[in-house]
Amino acid sequence: MSQVLVEKTGTTQVTATVRVPHAELSPLLPKAATKISSATEIDGFRKGHAPYEVVRARVGEFKILEETARLYISDHFEKIIGEVEEKEYKAKGISLEPVGEPQVAITKLAPGDELEFKITLAVLPPLELPDYKAVAKRVLATKKILEVTDQEVVSSLQWLRESRAKLVTVNRGACIGDRIEVDFSITHGGVKIDGGESKNHPLVLGQGRLVPGFEDELVGMKAGEEKTFTLTVPDDYRDGRIAGQALGCKTTMKLVQEREVPAWDDAFAKSLGNFALAADAEKNVREGLGLEKEAKERERLRMAMLEAIAQETRAEIPEVLIDRESEKMLVELKESTQGLGLKFDQYLGHIKKTEAGLKAEWRPGAGRRVKFALILREIARREGIRPSQEETQQAVDRVAAHRGLSQTDQNTLDRASLMVYASGIARNEKVFEHLERLINA
Repeated sequence: MSQVLVEKTGTTQVTATVRVPHAELSPLLPKAATKISSATEIDGFRKGHAPYEVVRARVGEFKILEETARLYISDHFEKIIGEVEEKEYKAKGISLEPVGEPQVAITKLAPGDELEFKITLAVLPPLELPDYKAVAKRVLATKKILEVTDQEVVSSLQWLRESRAKLVTVNRGACIGDRIEVDFSITHGGVKIDGGESKNHPLVLGQGRLVPGFEDELVGMKAGEEKTFTLTVPDDYRDGRIAGQALGCKTTMKLVQEREVPAWDDAFAKSLGNFALAADAEKNVREGLGLEKEAKERERLRMAMLEAIAQETRAEIPEVLIDRESEKMLVELKESTQGLGLKFDQYLGHIKKTEAGLKAEWRPGAGRRVKFALILREIARREGIRPSQEETQQAVDRVAAHRGLSQTDQNTLDRASLMVYASGIARNEKVFEHLERLINA
């Protein structure tokens, strides 16, 4: 009978040393030889049909032993892990939860002798949580009652008006706030700079989208007018290639448009939706601002709760989980840069970083995120919190909406992985709601 010796080599790692008598291993030798012959050209025999002795003469006895060991490990892996759990975990009332890929190393293999191999598993750490309910109650007691000011309402109403502004072409010099279209060519030392030429380039004067000082030179120009000028770029400009340099600029104004902002009145309110009066729309805006403030305060409190609980939680985070989270953060950054229309390699060049460098910088933050996830998971386990199927599906819908995924897109994804991810989101939401109810308890 094989023997399994279990050794905890740290709070996040367990190693099983397995010794298998040759008598238990030898019945697998013919199967191993057949598998080898199926992948090996042996003169005079179809693949997979060469006799054992012929295969041994062709590849050597040790190669057959290696394949035999692999077959044994594959056939008995789950049973071995179950024995590790039985010996080291179940007696303590906890379950074995491996993370990442197990590491398998054959440490002894010889003809006629026993096989010895080691399976090393990274496992979830035991979490020593504080009295998280008391911590949550303490944090929730800092909740702020946020009022919506009249100025905030006025600013929102102004934004609504600005968003519905009409553009009217005018025959006058351009002013700050006008939308214009302009041809330009920018050179340094007589050589055109990268991205320094555009035709019918649209912009709103005063927004500062181009090199500092450039838009100021366009104020007062009428459609059809040309202007050549020299511009000195500030030393601290974000593009180091032209920072502090003198640039030659040649421009032609193509179009000047004035923005007509509608008045805030009943007619405009009706155009926004189902509002009879401007006062109704204003009330709706005020209520919306209030809900937005409440949501931000709720997120602040949730993060503060997690931070406070994490500070008093003792846990050794497995490196494999930190590596996985760092990789996830990299994928998120790639998606966000692509969403902005940027190529990721160009973005890295601009910030003068590498993928490996970014992940190294992120390790503390990745460890923090992993610790937060483990804390929420453990609280859910202790409190018996599980999302319903409906709550999980709602989380799937939110994820799809956030990522802009159609039903067709969702069908191309790994549905099981998506459901696990969404279930975690739904579970975390229920944990926070459970803790938030403490303030009223």
